[in-house]
Amino acid sequence: MKQFTDTVRGYDRYGMLFVEPIDYRISPDGSRIALYYGEIKINDKNQYHVIPRTRPSER
Repeated sequence: MKQFTDTVRGYDRYGMLFVEPIDYRISPDGSRIALYYGEIKINDKNQYHVIPRTRPSER
């Protein structure tokens, strides 16, 4: 279930926590960090940007 998290810099943000990883981040040392959280940012023109994350973004 998606959840409204906040409005930041003109974008409404919604997030969703997944049971399985949706992507990975590669660290400078070459290790992989599993990403279980997805966030979508939507502005007033209905333009959007989807971002896989480790947790919800902070202000």
